[in-house]
Amino acid sequence: MDDKSGALSRRFSKAANMSFRDWAVQVRVQGAIRRMNERFEKCEPALTQARYRDLLTKQGASPELKPSYATENPQDRMWRAAKQWVRYDHQGRVNKIREVGDKMMSKDRGLER
Repeated sequence: MDDKSGALSRRFSKAANMSFRDWAVQVRVQGAIRRMNERFEKCEPALTQARYRDLLTKQGASPELKPSYATENPQDRMWRAAKQWVRYDHQGRVNKIREVGDKMMSKDRGLER
């Protein structure tokens, strides 16, 4: 119980010492990430389809990609790869938003604005 209350008091102290500008930037960053996640949920099937088509055009038709010893369906493997690639791209965009927020709060340079 003490561990949770200690962590809570540290978070509260950090939030209490935050300037209004830093708080506003943090709220804007959280809002941008939330909107991006909502948009990603809507667009994920189309993005995955596009990435799957790219994989097919770059690597050839999927039946030719199946090695002779493989038992799984190569189309399923490529769909999973496309979905993972799309999620990785999305996470990269979210990280860029966080980095911009940190720069706006001067966390990366140790400056106060």
